[in-house]
Amino acid sequence: MKAEDLLSTHTAYNGHASEADFFYRSYVGGKLYQQGEYLTKYLGEQNAPGDAYAKRLAATPLDNHVKTTVDIYGSFLFRSLPKRTLGKLIEDPSVANFMMDVDQSGTSFNTFMKQVTDMAMVLGNMWILVDKPTYAASTQAEQEALGIKAYCCAYTPQNVLDWKYKKSISGKLELTYIKVIEYEDKDISQIAVWAKDHIHKYTVSRTNDGEYGDIIEEFKYINPLGTIPFINYAPMPSPTPGIGFSLVNDVAYAQKYIYNLISELEQNIRISGHPSLVKTPTTRASAGAGAIIEIQDDMDPGHKPYLLQPSSASIDGILNSIDKIVHSIHRMTHTSAVQIMRGSPMSGTALSTERQLLQTKLVDLSHTLQEAELQIWKLWFQWMNIDQPAEFDIEYAESFDIRDEHSDLELYRKAIETVPHESFQKEMHYMITDMLIKDEMIRDKVIQGIDMNHNIEGGMGVQTFE
Repeated sequence: MKAEDLLSTHTAYNGHASEADFFYRSYVGGKLYQQGEYLTKYLGEQNAPGDAYAKRLAATPLDNHVKTTVDIYGSFLFRSLPKRTLGKLIEDPSVANFMMDVDQSGTSFNTFMKQVTDMAMVLGNMWILVDKPTYAASTQAEQEALGIKAYCCAYTPQNVLDWKYKKSISGKLELTYIKVIEYEDKDISQIAVWAKDHIHKYTVSRTNDGEYGDIIEEFKYINPLGTIPFINYAPMPSPTPGIGFSLVNDVAYAQKYIYNLISELEQNIRISGHPSLVKTPTTRASAGAGAIIEIQDDMDPGHKPYLLQPSSASIDGILNSIDKIVHSIHRMTHTSAVQIMRGSPMSGTALSTERQLLQTKLVDLSHTLQEAELQIWKLWFQWMNIDQPAEFDIEYAESFDIRDEHSDLELYRKAIETVPHESFQKEMHYMITDMLIKDEMIRDKVIQGIDMNHNIEGGMGVQTFE
């Protein structure tokens, strides 16, 4: 294979990789976002003395709503860790080792899934490889000496150059070919090409300007699985197999709009504090408070110096626009209930609806996560030649507590004061205990105390208890 053929890409690669790069920069922020140059350029700004555009980039902060949204989703999804029923494999040291070090870098299984989920929500999809390179070792002793074991590796859409799917006789869509960049630096790139029956590994040289050169090395191995052990994890799949839609697509573009508005706001404030002076070349003026401007006695009144200064209305208009875009981000991500701001006009019914919408989205994400992990374990069992136990199961959370405990507690307090009925108040105390105390043993003791207290109140008057 020639280098140019090796580096050919899928028809959808360029567009998807370009979008994924923008979403990734929007998620990371900082210097990486500045380097994307997402501020609208004014006419002739870059040609101005001192590169005014670069200065404006450095002076504009990023209000990162993409990262906030991803962090909110992730915090709910992994607040309760998944339950894994391993059956007889719970005592297998290889299983324990895999869960503690899933990627040969010391990353636990839960942390790996959290990282993959965050990136998949941002980029649209992630490719997960489950590999055990026994094909690269000639003997069992060599495998043990090299510490070869099955592990996982995650690839971003930018690193997967090409892929092909084909429907089987049963109608199932199967991956028949994939080409990924395994490693890359300024001198070389290592590329792997997987097919059902073989695996090709290439090392390609790179020139000083970053272009690819010639193929330096090539290795060919037999694929012992007979299947391609890649999983395409896409929380929101697209009609094109191998590609997913980013969950923060609209948020990233709204964030970019806010970014430009903040730049305009900074410029307006700067000009308001330091207005521009318009004068003829012959007029002598000094800067600063109490500056003196000298003009000619016979100067035309139309040529007299004056200040250019924006009105405060333009600043207020920018601030109002930013607030409206922020509210729209909360609506489109269904996070209004967890990002509610002081003075929000949302009613209790609207907040309850937002919580239900967020709950539904989180449940959908949880289901796709569970399916992806089941596929990972299936491939791992194949590599390790282990039969999957009949009782084996993976369960991710199906319910997410997004209640506002402070509001609920205030509601319960008012209800107890409003309805002076012993049975009603007792039930309210049960609900408060269940909401605030998570430890089951402590909760049971408190409930016993509530029962005792209410029995005493009904028979002998109110007494305290410990």
